[in-house]
Amino acid sequence: MDPDADAPPRVGRVRLSRIFSVFALTGLASIGGGRYAFFYDALVVRRPWLRNDEFVQDLMLSQILPGANFSNIAVALGFRLAGWPGALVGVTALILPGALILLGLSALYLRGAWSPTTGGAMHGMIAAVVGLVVVATARVVAASLRGARAIAIAAAVFLLVGPLHVNTALAVLVVVPISLWLHRPARDSR
Repeated sequence: MDPDADAPPRVGRVRLSRIFSVFALTGLASIGGGRYAFFYDALVVRRPWLRNDEFVQDLMLSQILPGANFSNIAVALGFRLAGWPGALVGVTALILPGALILLGLSALYLRGAWSPTTGGAMHGMIAAVVGLVVVATARVVAASLRGARAIAIAAAVFLLVGPLHVNTALAVLVVVPISLWLHRPARDSR
């Protein structure tokens, strides 16, 4: 068990220039829903900036809050690493490179310069991202689902959102109170 697992977040320990470069590289290298896998690799695996439990907390927060998950996680991770300036630098660095590339590719597409070869390259990159997402998901699952209650909650959400096609927000609204009740602090029996 990690002795620091219950320690409060440590804010302000990474330089803004480092946050900008790592988040910008993540924004350039990641595709679609797999962005958290790139963040996990960059901030937990390759750099000692975050513990696994810190990353999982920020990932969970970014998933349940309204808005785009990729910008939410950039704000949460940036804030954890360097406070409000880190949140602003992180989200800017993540979004700006992709937005500029999208503008350029859109101009090429609208001029008819998009070819079938380019589409094939995109499918190859997507396959690589799916592999990375599977690896990162396995790591997050192994670190997060400890105990029968946590596994039952994860299974319930999976069933509700997956096979039963319940709206994600509704599934979260139903499962969160149950999860909070199941994980409530034990009463002191004196």
